[in-house]
Amino acid sequence: MRYWISLFFIVYSAFSLADDKTTLYDFRYWSAPDHTRIVIDKEEDTLFNIKSFDDYLIISFDDAEVLSETFSNLFFKDSRIKKVRIKRDKETIKLIVHINNKFSTKHFTLKPNAKYKYHRLVVDVIDSELKITKKITKPEVVTPIQNQKIILVDAGHGGEDSGAIGKNRSKEKDVNLAIAKKLVAIINKNKNLKAVLTRSGDYYVPLTKRITIAQKEKATMFISIHADAVESPVAKGASVYILSEKGNNSKLAKQLETSQNVVDQFGGVESVIDSDQFLKNILKDFSRKDRDMQSFNLANEIIKQLEKIGPIHKKVPQKANFVVLKSPSIPSVLVETAFISNPTQEKRLTNSKQQTKIAQSIYQGILKYYSTL
Repeated sequence: MRYWISLFFIVYSAFSLADDKTTLYDFRYWSAPDHTRIVIDKEEDTLFNIKSFDDYLIISFDDAEVLSETFSNLFFKDSRIKKVRIKRDKETIKLIVHINNKFSTKHFTLKPNAKYKYHRLVVDVIDSELKITKKITKPEVVTPIQNQKIILVDAGHGGEDSGAIGKNRSKEKDVNLAIAKKLVAIINKNKNLKAVLTRSGDYYVPLTKRITIAQKEKATMFISIHADAVESPVAKGASVYILSEKGNNSKLAKQLETSQNVVDQFGGVESVIDSDQFLKNILKDFSRKDRDMQSFNLANEIIKQLEKIGPIHKKVPQKANFVVLKSPSIPSVLVETAFISNPTQEKRLTNSKQQTKIAQSIYQGILKYYSTL
């Protein structure tokens, strides 16, 4: 009897220890021009440790196990990451990330939300500012064209932030980037204009950084490309938003404010509206009244052009407190090109020819705006 009792406790203890293991659910990577982002889906109380060495990084998890169906997602290569290995050291799982160049890291955790059901550990592998190539390569001298107007085109969302998802699983971030790239290509055919993208691939750019990019590029206009989504599958049409620091009373505007502004958690910031001193300083800019008036005029011209190629949801510019529109002194608009939540409009948004039509209409709106100045 004593033997069977002892055996029971041994088996019970083994199962208890197994149950105590934390699970690493999935692994994702995003390559940006200056960093690679590693995202690991985990349990809330997972113990982890991150150590950096000269040419590799170790991310350790205590008492952890990896789901067999996501194990292959561990391994990744890009221009920054040479290879990823996994090693078990007693009860600890170690992810060993070999890096090609000098690097630094930052990390933060994110809570579950409507899109991601697990807690997440986010680790950014960031290029070091000092590179040998910068020492030996002479900077390219670019002669600016006199009176050339610079337009910053912002493809909304990106990377971990997919934006809205269509009924046929199309992702807003992909649609936004496709239209933005087409708009930039069209604009750059005009020698009097120059267009620059805030992102050129599938990675996330924090909202405040999009504003600083506009300032760095000396942009004279800011246009953010998005696609609407609501619960109803029949809602349709384009809308154009301008900044209102007080927000808007409409239900859709409030919904959009929440979804657009909170996404900056993907940059490691839970809230940027009240806490960011940079944005507070922008709001003190004395030229904002002129900016708001010019933004309204630009939005109005874009709406008139979009109306020629498809339905319009709101025929006058809408107002919302979008962080991304807080560029000082320059007209800034956010274009909701159509409703990706409407299956018919989703087809249109994912069609290359239709994307070109949308981009061409926005471009014509820009030209009409400049012709009135």
